[in-house]
Amino acid sequence: MTSDSSQRVVVIGGGLAGMAAAVALETAGINVTLVEARKTLGGRAGSFQDPQSGEILDNCQHVLLGCCTNLLDFYKRIGAIHRITFERTIRFVDPKGRAFGLYGLPFLPAPLHLGWSMLFFSALSLKERIAMTRAMLAMLRLGRSRRTAMDDLPFGKWLADHNQPESLIAKLYDAILIGSLNEDPRLSSSSYAIQVFQDALLTNAAGYPLGLANCPLTELYGSLPCRDVRLGTRVSQLSFIENQLRGVQLTSGDSLDADDIVLATNHHGIRDWFPENLAASDSRFAHLEELQSVPILGAHLWFDRPVMRHSHAAFLQGPLQWLFRKDAEGKAVHGVISAARSWLDVPREDALKQFEAQIRATFPAAASAKLNRGVIVIEKRATFACLPGTDHHRPPQAPPTGGIANLYLAGDYTQTGWPATMEGAVRSGYLAAEAILQKRGKLRANFLQPDLPEQWPARLLNAKH
Repeated sequence: MTSDSSQRVVVIGGGLAGMAAAVALETAGINVTLVEARKTLGGRAGSFQDPQSGEILDNCQHVLLGCCTNLLDFYKRIGAIHRITFERTIRFVDPKGRAFGLYGLPFLPAPLHLGWSMLFFSALSLKERIAMTRAMLAMLRLGRSRRTAMDDLPFGKWLADHNQPESLIAKLYDAILIGSLNEDPRLSSSSYAIQVFQDALLTNAAGYPLGLANCPLTELYGSLPCRDVRLGTRVSQLSFIENQLRGVQLTSGDSLDADDIVLATNHHGIRDWFPENLAASDSRFAHLEELQSVPILGAHLWFDRPVMRHSHAAFLQGPLQWLFRKDAEGKAVHGVISAARSWLDVPREDALKQFEAQIRATFPAAASAKLNRGVIVIEKRATFACLPGTDHHRPPQAPPTGGIANLYLAGDYTQTGWPATMEGAVRSGYLAAEAILQKRGKLRANFLQPDLPEQWPARLLNAKH
């Protein structure tokens, strides 16, 4: 047997899942080679160079919440946590430009911390606030264990069973959940939807603050603590000896031997990497085709004058669902539409006109501003759809009995206990690294970070049921 210093793990894919796996393994003293086909790290949570201006633009705005314990741990490990700015007030804006803040009182535990701001959250009528309070209490009483048993139940059914009015769904649930799940909340799994409220708003006061990168996303990964990172390096095929992986072949003609491989790519077409007999022997591939994909639209807009003063706005009415300020002046903004299926065939110029009109109508400073330029990016396969029953199709990271013994999967589509988010991607990478170390008898401590603990009011409400 060779030592860990001479054994190599090849991680294919430099998105968050691949980077998390590589950093965790490197921390444990494993010889890691991270291979990424693009010239930058980050994958879907990365950036690109605008061919017209040369400016570095994010594929799409990504945000995190205080409940994303593993993503925050990853940023700390790579020395990027100082590039994240947290907002303690989440700003909702209606079509008339009226702003409504959701904020927590720092000296109160959850869920009491949000009570004051929700009491005066005038975007909702008194009747809507009462209905919302009933639903939030019901979510708290479920706890985490009983929530996961609701994976097969559409959240639209849960909302109807709890008498949530359509007006409240449009104002509150859509505004919070479409961006969080990249899916229509009515169609989503109740387990995923309730998890967002439990983890972010109801069980720990540290769960809700909104984190935004204060630099292009790719810059976060500039000091990745991994000695062998190969960018612009494309894998052409995997190498096998009988039913074991032995390495990878690169399009350059070079090859990399590997004792274990972490495949951290998009789940579409993963099965095509493997001979039919090997793929058929590994149960992780059996249901991948049943995972549906959902697009996300990102719109970069540059105006001739400042149009936005605050860092962000969550729109209570579309077409854009969120808008983010991208420069110090507020001339450059970035809009996001999640679950953007209906926008795939809309001409870019028509879409930009609609977004420009929405910004003009919402922000007084934009009323007479001129749109100098706009760039729209649509990620057609941004995430898997968080539909009822989806967890039955998500594969584990570690190989099953009879599967490809030295192949590990990483990606937000794997079994992470989270929906398709940056947090889920990092969790998958940590879990893959733990599985490799456990096989080698080298797992000294888990990389996976625990969820934020339930604070006493939430525990009390849950204990009564």
